[in-house]
Amino acid sequence: MKLELKNVKINETFSEETLMFMADLVVNGKKVGYANNDGRGGCTFYNAYEGQREVLKQAEAFALTLPSVITEFGGKDYEFKSSLESWIDDAVHKIHNAKAQAKADKKMQKLMETQVVWGVPNGNTYKHMGFKYSIKLDVLSPQSIKSLVDAVKSRMLPNEEIFNKNIPI
Repeated sequence: MKLELKNVKINETFSEETLMFMADLVVNGKKVGYANNDGRGGCTFYNAYEGQREVLKQAEAFALTLPSVITEFGGKDYEFKSSLESWIDDAVHKIHNAKAQAKADKKMQKLMETQVVWGVPNGNTYKHMGFKYSIKLDVLSPQSIKSLVDAVKSRMLPNEEIFNKNIPI
């Protein structure tokens, strides 16, 4: 059985304790229901469209057969059994995280046009350094780029690297 979420609308602005969203639930390529969470810390709700209750019951049964999620907290492992609700929540969070990562990557790429950007690979933060004015790096002299890269390298920690691909390092 193939479960999907389509037309996912996420609203971070009104999310309080959980992620506020609305989405269509698709089973084997057919839209059979909808799911939503009001973002106030409660459960994720889902329901079938008219005439699709039996398919939704099959999807619920299928979700129960999916692997449990093991989470470590405070030195102990906790097992969370799979359900359709947990599958929906996980799918929404994957979509949300992918969009957030794409936005952050785009911002970093734009910054790399005028700055040298560095940090820990696959980390959550980065640092950047450039000149006082937003000068595109591709128009600077090789000596200027070298002095900027040398200044960055003097500030880098051992596990950090320069992310720019638009300058000779």
